[in-house]
Amino acid sequence: MLRNIVYEGYILTESNEKQDISLNFLVLSDSTMVGSYYYEPSLGSDSVEIAPYYHESPYSSLKLVGKLHPDFSFYWVERTETDSITGFFEGKLSLDFKFAAGKRSDKKEEKFYNFEIKQVTGKSYWDYIKKNRGLYEYKNLDEAIENKHKVLSIDVENQHLKKLPNELSQLDKIVSINLLGNYFESFPTVLSQLTTLDEISLSSNRLKKISNKIGRLKNLRILIMNFNQLKKLPKEIGELTNLLYLDIGNNQLTSLPEEIKYLTNLQELHINRNQLSETEKQRIRTLLPKCVIHFE
Repeated sequence: MLRNIVYEGYILTESNEKQDISLNFLVLSDSTMVGSYYYEPSLGSDSVEIAPYYHESPYSSLKLVGKLHPDFSFYWVERTETDSITGFFEGKLSLDFKFAAGKRSDKKEEKFYNFEIKQVTGKSYWDYIKKNRGLYEYKNLDEAIENKHKVLSIDVENQHLKKLPNELSQLDKIVSINLLGNYFESFPTVLSQLTTLDEISLSSNRLKKISNKIGRLKNLRILIMNFNQLKKLPKEIGELTNLLYLDIGNNQLTSLPEEIKYLTNLQELHINRNQLSETEKQRIRTLLPKCVIHFE
């Protein structure tokens, strides 16, 4: 079992008002659940009873870690960015993962608030992964170019590629390309012309730089560039405003550009095994308050 799910719903406050929340979590193969939820404070001091945690962002965001049990009941621990416990969630998921309800308690487990959440379809990066894995994948670039108006997906991993042919720019329907395990040292410029792409994997290459032309890929939802040699990202990364999933782990990054704050739809960021200071990690958390961030 491996699922990324996005929910929207509410928690009842002490005055019986509904505080809208959005929640995003990942269910791992061992049934561990990790995620976060956030809300925009709108109910005055009563909101503090839900999650007494604020920072400079207009949103309040908290981390969730817990376990999904065989009967689909769950228990989550709610924590701040500094890992202080602020509350607990206990409830039950429907078998199809579309609905959950239960109670949230404060950190002393003295006050309880009912909550309900419903799955939002089409908003999870997992929806795009499932869709793209069901497509026919061209394994040969020449064949893909010959069928340029039919190609939806290309998978040319581990083919010792150093560059891509310019003719790929003619693929006007492609949505997914996997370039894992090749020899690219820079972001292939021709990719920036494939504006229909919603998924790119450049994992395990030799990337040292990313072109500012990456900002043209407005439709991109999933971008994987882990296990490379990147020392910085261009500010144009912030133009990928539809991005849901970004993996830049195992590089040589010391910071991220301020423009990542514009990635307001980003659900999950993997930036483990880089060279980030604790101060930089905190800055990234502040810039991406809605995002589940993996530093380790």
